[in-house]
Amino acid sequence: MKFKAGNGEDELVPATEALTLTVTDFQRLLLVGSEINLQPQGEWTLVNMDTIVFTDGTIQEFSTTVLGLPVAVRATPVEFTWDFGDGSAPLVTTEAGAGYPDHTLTHVYTTVETVEITLTTSWSGEFQINGTGPWLAVNGTATTVTVSDPLRVETAETNLVP
Repeated sequence: MKFKAGNGEDELVPATEALTLTVTDFQRLLLVGSEINLQPQGEWTLVNMDTIVFTDGTIQEFSTTVLGLPVAVRATPVEFTWDFGDGSAPLVTTEAGAGYPDHTLTHVYTTVETVEITLTTSWSGEFQINGTGPWLAVNGTATTVTVSDPLRVETAETNLVP
């Protein structure tokens, strides 16, 4: 299969050279949003203590067909934006974080409240035509948004008893 080149000339080029995956095509893929992981686990966290957050930075892969040709697509997470739901500035990072004891991403809540954490992940894309040749970059990114279940921010008191 051959297509006319898009450069205004009348030459014909192989379909594998003319085919491109647009950012709109990339954004239509059913990317799975990044999972929000918290430590301590559960429905609550404590005021004035670190709440550890992390997600999975795994690449997602898809198979699709464009103009009758099989196309492999890879989506790589490149940026994570954490909105902690308490009015503080979002935490923007390129790392997915990790759980305790290797944690790198934390947030400290300063008031008792119930919040929802929102994680927005930006994904870069690459595609490969017909299972051969180089991986070609998609010009642009796609985003996914994940919202946590409600998280109660509470206080705790300790009492020494005999």
